[in-house]
Amino acid sequence: MPTLVEDYFNNPTSSLAIIRCFPWSYKDKVILLGDASHAIVPFYGQGMNAGFEDITILCQLMEEFGDDWEGLFKALETSRKPNADAIADLALRNFIEMRDFVADEKFLLQKKIEAKLAEKYPDDWMPLYSQVTFSHIPYAQALADGKAHDAIMEKVMNLPGLAENWSSDEMLEKIMGMIKGLPHVK
Repeated sequence: MPTLVEDYFNNPTSSLAIIRCFPWSYKDKVILLGDASHAIVPFYGQGMNAGFEDITILCQLMEEFGDDWEGLFKALETSRKPNADAIADLALRNFIEMRDFVADEKFLLQKKIEAKLAEKYPDDWMPLYSQVTFSHIPYAQALADGKAHDAIMEKVMNLPGLAENWSSDEMLEKIMGMIKGLPHVK
């Protein structure tokens, strides 16, 4: 790259943006989908997936609504808006995690505990990142589960002796006792 410095300064980066608009449609004439209606920052890598979900739901609704384009558009934007807003929130949340916490020992221990719980109790615990990245769980549900997980893990992280014994069967069973009956992914 012989002209790296010149190329760098002649091609400035643009700012990152989030688009949260509503409605996404106008009568039966036009609808915005994907980034046009819900652009997000790239810190979860789900922007294109969210757009693909728009199209998947659009195709499903086309079968249901037939030639009623206005009804179809309203149903699509109403069903997708909560998930579009949720993935925007999740992307910002992931940016903050990456920026502020990836070098924090307590945060890293929490992630180890969550991974161990998911490994040992897959029917009772799925970490937020796995929900968003490796499942078909709607983004709005994943965000709600993530908030519930945060509340649970805040209590877990204050257990006496956790740092020394977090992977012991006794400690994991104690943690699962705290989790049972609370909101989480099954």
